[in-house]
Amino acid sequence: MTTKLLIADDEKNIRMGLQAMIEREFSGLYECVLVKDGMEAWQHVKQFLPELVITDIRMPVMDGIMLMQHIHELEPGRRPLVIILSGYDEFQYAREAIRCGAREYLLKPIVREELFGALAVLNEELKQRNHLIYDGVVSVGKDRPAGASAIVDRSGSMTRAIQYIHAHYSEDLNMAVVSNSVSLNYTYFSQAFKAYTGLSFVQYVKRLRITEAKKLLECQGGKIYEIAANVGFDNAKHFNKVFRELEGMTPQQFRVQNQRGN
Repeated sequence: MTTKLLIADDEKNIRMGLQAMIEREFSGLYECVLVKDGMEAWQHVKQFLPELVITDIRMPVMDGIMLMQHIHELEPGRRPLVIILSGYDEFQYAREAIRCGAREYLLKPIVREELFGALAVLNEELKQRNHLIYDGVVSVGKDRPAGASAIVDRSGSMTRAIQYIHAHYSEDLNMAVVSNSVSLNYTYFSQAFKAYTGLSFVQYVKRLRITEAKKLLECQGGKIYEIAANVGFDNAKHFNKVFRELEGMTPQQFRVQNQRGN
């Protein structure tokens, strides 16, 4: 099965050179399409959904930054992985492209080994994505609105991740630990988790911790800093900030209000 690869550069010799290098090194792996500017690239991305894009930063009609911004607006499951090419004097542009989601950044003139290394990394990420799709993880859920694309968790990865979070929310928890616990690529896990829950990993953990904190506050016992520690916050100040952010009041105000309700 071939991978659809789009190469966008306004210099024909660079487009052709990249294609030649890639096809010699990865014979039969890629189906390459070459375009000369960002507008052509964007039209191709919308119509043919390539899995990988290699794009120059500076191009006529639409530059690489604007192309990346358009790609970033696509649903996670439809976004190609992007390698950015730039000259030595274009680092500011490259940094902006990385903020828009570019996976790799290569300087011109292209070093063959760096290009092959970048493609090898992204090939592994695509394998993770395709494995999950073939296992039935990604599809439109009937009980969820279509669009931030909902996920039916048939292979159980997201279910196991959520179970892990609920079992360890009081500990020093981060996404790297949880993605490793279910053997998923970090970047893909981030996208899949948000599509499945409707929340980012950080948002989900914050809400879970505050929900558990409210249960403890309702018991009327324990100091605020003790409750903060019990639900996974490293200090009371951060706990108070997040609690107010989500509940519109401080933990102490919630406790007093809850006591009055009783």
